[in-house]
This record gives sequence, structure tokens and C-alpha cells, in this order.
Amino acid sequence: MHPIALAALVSLSSPTTFSQPVSRPAVTAPATDARADAAAKATAFLLSKQDKETGGWGVSPGRPVFPAITGLALQGLLANPGASMTDPAISRAVGFILSHQQENGGIYDRVLPTYNTAISLAALAKVPNPDDKVTAAVAKAQAYLKTLQFGEGAVAYESGETARVVTKDDPFYGAWGYGNHGRPDLSNSSFAIEALHASGLPENDAAYQRALVFLRRCQMLDLPNGDGNDMPYAKDSKQGGFVYATSENKDRVGSGQSSAGEIAESLSGPPGVSVTFTLTPGADGKPRPLTRAECSERLSLHKQVLASGNASAEFIVLHGPGLSGDKSPAFEVRTSTADPMAASEFVLAAFRDEVDPASITARPVPHWQGESRLRAYGSMSYSGFKSYLYAGLTPSDPRVKAAQNWIAENYTLEENPGVGTDGLYYYMLVFSRALRASGLDTVPSTTGGAPRDWRSDLVTRLRGLQQADGSFKPVDDRWMESDPVLITAYSLIALQEAKR
Repeated sequence: MHPIALAALVSLSSPTTFSQPVSRPAVTAPATDARADAAAKATAFLLSKQDKETGGWGVSPGRPVFPAITGLALQGLLANPGASMTDPAISRAVGFILSHQQENGGIYDRVLPTYNTAISLAALAKVPNPDDKVTAAVAKAQAYLKTLQFGEGAVAYESGETARVVTKDDPFYGAWGYGNHGRPDLSNSSFAIEALHASGLPENDAAYQRALVFLRRCQMLDLPNGDGNDMPYAKDSKQGGFVYATSENKDRVGSGQSSAGEIAESLSGPPGVSVTFTLTPGADGKPRPLTRAECSERLSLHKQVLASGNASAEFIVLHGPGLSGDKSPAFEVRTSTADPMAASEFVLAAFRDEVDPASITARPVPHWQGESRLRAYGSMSYSGFKSYLYAGLTPSDPRVKAAQNWIAENYTLEENPGVGTDGLYYYMLVFSRALRASGLDTVPSTTGGAPRDWRSDLVTRLRGLQQADGSFKPVDDRWMESDPVLITAYSLIALQEAKR
């Protein structure tokens, strides 16, 4: 896990807009054949991994099948020039997905009905010149997916944990989930919204209107007109980006959840110093997470270090990207001292044998006090932005503008902003899809530089990670991103979205 980097706060009074005239992009676009070459190599790798017997990907004997993996690979293949059902690899992949459609219309095998159905539906919806079998499967899957949304139309199925009927004041309203975590989330919801959009669901359908309620409750944005996030965890927030869920689990409904930890907003008070650090792993090589309260208790024993014996020195603690619940191995400590060295020594005194001094970063801040709020992060912010567009919001909507401003403030392809390299390839997938859906060719700079040509940046980044066999180098193992098939499928789709 990486140390925390406090994101720049979004100013809604003078937001960066995406509609302003732009100058030449900051990076010269790679030749078209660079993108095509990378896509061709990724395609060749995926074809080499297609299961010869079933036509699917990620098939393991004796284990549940995940049609979604095949759906992702198929989506990448279908975007190749001239792709059609006459290609044996494509026709076999389509057949594999169809073979897992259940009587209720879902496309799954025992587990994760939303995730598998949504991605499989989006793939089938992209099949060129579909026959009657594919057309019927799309209609059945679309109807089934709508029943998995929390709200008035939810259907409680006998097998597995499913959605339920809830009213608009419920934090789950309008969302979809994995079906095994006790609460829905933005990742599954964005896959579902994309599948409904790809399969032709009209924008005026009630499913989108319900989804908009959940989407705004995942956006860290409090608006005076009541159109923003009405949950307590977002009160007065002006970030504009999105978090993972409105609830941590079924027992902590309405608490909000972010994999990126916390951020200090509504800054106040005199200047001080911000210190970020990461605890070293234990003897087993695993992170040693603490709660914010546990970290604060340890630091309280060494307050005198902050100001040479002045026990009135103050600090606040924010937890960084977490592993589960409110625990994290990374923290930000905001202190009232103006001395970065004293702030660093303060942390070392409390965690002498548990922190690598090299992981400590201390920097002056104009205001050391602030309100602790969930931190928006990359993959969810692009997912939320994209979902707003698919659900019919226009670029002039203040919620869309705030999301655009977050994207401009946090633009990068070096990491999944807010969580380091965790979920990097998934981040690049939603990055590419969101920006293509927006119709934007560039992302404006917030630091006075030239606008970024996102397609060029994306192709350059992915080519740097591509290996000789066409697959992509794993950079983290969280969220299954050590799986070469999965991350190559993500990457191929991203490369296809980068077409000009």
C-alpha cells in the first residue's frame, strides 16, 4: 500500500470546464498503428488462452464459471476491425455465454449474478448482426438485470442473496451489488448501467432514474439545491469524485465506504504540517492495519515531541487506503506544529519499530485543521461520471461538472488515484470508457499546462506495460489483477476505446 497523497480540493465556484476551447495536446499522439499493434498483440494472447473445449476464458474444472471474464474478452475482440460471428473464436465465445443463461434470464453459474449478467449482456449487445438466439438472450438478460436493482421493482429470488424492494430513503435504493456482501456498490451498479445502455434501454426508463439516486449518494458532493449527496458522510463535501458504496456492510448501513480512506475538507485553523506514513508489514509479509482510534491513541503518548514539551500541541488523524472496514496500514497526521522535522519525529516516536523512516513524508499546509470525510478515488469517479452520462445527465448538470472537475484535478495514468496501483487495469478500463462516452478528446490542465490527450497517454502507458507475449504485466494482486487474462481483457478494451 502506498503512502497517502492528499488530493487537491475541488472548487465549485470556479470549476475547470471541459467545454472551453483547447490548444494543442501536451503529448503528440502515437501513430495509429501503435495502438492497433498493441491491440493485435493483446488479441493474440487472449486467443491463445481461450478454452478449446468450451470457448470460454477463465474456465477451471470443479470451480464456478465466471461468464463475465469471457464477456470482457469478447468485448475486446468484437471491437477489432471486421469482427463478426463468422470468426470461430467469437462464435464460440458467444455460445459459451449463451450456454450459461438461466431460465430467469440471468447469465451466471451459481454466484455473482449481477456482475456476470451485466458484463455478459454488454458483450452480447455488441454482437454484429445478431441472430434470433442472441437477440432473445439480450432481451431476457436485460429484463432480469432490472429485477436485481434495489427499489420498487426488485425481485427476491430463491437462490442466493438478491435485491429487495426498498423506498427512496434507503441508502441501497437504485443500486446493484455482487449479491454476497450484504450491500450494493458503485462498481456493480456501473456495470449494470452500462449493460442497460448498451442493450438499448431507453433513457426515460425508471431504472435509470432510480440509479441516479444511488449515483449521487456515492458522489462526494453536497449541493445547496438538494440535488447532491444527501447522506451524512458527504455533508459539506466539495470533492466531486465518487466513493465505492453508501454503506460499509449490512450492519453499517448509510456509513459510506471508500477504498481510498479519508481526506481532510473544510480546512481551517493556522498553518501546520501534514505527515503521511505507512506501517511496515509484519513477519508474515502482510500489512499491519490499525483503526484511526488506535493510531490516535499511540500518537497521544508522544504529543510533547510536536512542540518541545508543549503538551497542548494538537493533531488529527485520517486513515489511508484500507483493507477492510475502518482499518488501514497508511495514515495522514495533520499537526499544529510548523516544523516538518518535529512532525516526522512525532510519528517515529509513536511507531519507532513499525514504520520505515523512508515512508514518512512531511509537508507544510496552510491550514492543519479539517473535517474528516471519505476520499473519492479514480476508478469509482470515472465509473460514476460515465454512469451519469448513460443515465441521461447532460454536461451542464452541476453533478457532471463536479465530476469533470475532479477528473481534471486528479488526472493521471501512473496509478489509480487514491489507492495507488490497486485496481490499475480496471481503472484504465473505466478511464477510457468514461472519456470516450463524454466525447472529449482532451482533459484540461488545472495547473496552467496544455490539455492532456488522454488517448495518447493511455496507449503510451499500456504499451509500456505490455509483455512480449501480448499480455500485460501485473503490478498488484488486489481485485484479481494478478490474473493475466483478466488484465489483458481490461487492457484490450481500453485500447479499443482509444481509437480515434
